[in-house]
Amino acid sequence: MQSKISEILEMQFPPIVLLKSDTKPEDAIGPKGEKGSCVMSFVAQTIAKRKTTYFGREHITCGGIASGFGWGSGMANDAAIDFQATFLSLGVDSAPNREEYEQRLEHMPKNSSEMFRHGERIYCDFETAKSGIQSRPVYDEGQYVIFKGLENLEEGEIPKSVIFTVNPIELTVLTQINSSFRDNHACILTPQASACQAIGNFTFREAESDDPNPILGPIDFAGRSKMKHFISNDYMNLSMPWELFLKLEELNENSVLQTDLWKKFK
Repeated sequence: MQSKISEILEMQFPPIVLLKSDTKPEDAIGPKGEKGSCVMSFVAQTIAKRKTTYFGREHITCGGIASGFGWGSGMANDAAIDFQATFLSLGVDSAPNREEYEQRLEHMPKNSSEMFRHGERIYCDFETAKSGIQSRPVYDEGQYVIFKGLENLEEGEIPKSVIFTVNPIELTVLTQINSSFRDNHACILTPQASACQAIGNFTFREAESDDPNPILGPIDFAGRSKMKHFISNDYMNLSMPWELFLKLEELNENSVLQTDLWKKFK
């Protein structure tokens, strides 16, 4: 399948799709060994090189990816939530028990411990971070996520998420089309989410809505750092449920892309 929007825009990076499966795909790139690094390096390879990639439950190495791809909350207990909230806020400066937090850092490699010491600073304080973690959408299904180019989608496959990778003009066009059938003013969401959560569980939740919105990301620099070797920094991801993608493709036929005004930007 091809995206008509992508073809008209002559996108450098046509959309890719996220699929859930209980079976590890053949002839796909995935983590080597039992554990994987950040999944966004695999997503970026699918976007830039059009290679099919995958990631499984057994490859989880960080606190966010489990919820990101619908494999539970990723938090075993309250202590795990507190540790993650400390890291996502100000590190040791926001730890409810500084001594206990620092003791855990002693068992990490130096580069990781330094990152956890200073915190990722996605949230301004521990309480906000903890609330954010507890309010994430939680699903629990499938053993693997598979990423492939939309053009490689097979008959009968229904994606959980369609992911555009867009520059500012392409984002403007998609925003225009996405807003063209709505009468409100909040048409794209930017949840405080990791890169994998934006294209995953936050998009999954939108699929349950009668009026789904696309998700703009990634807004976390940890995820972006794993993508920048394949995709330049001036690109964003815009993910959406399958049904919304099909709607935008249909609306495209009578959209701004059929105007003389758009031709000035080609």
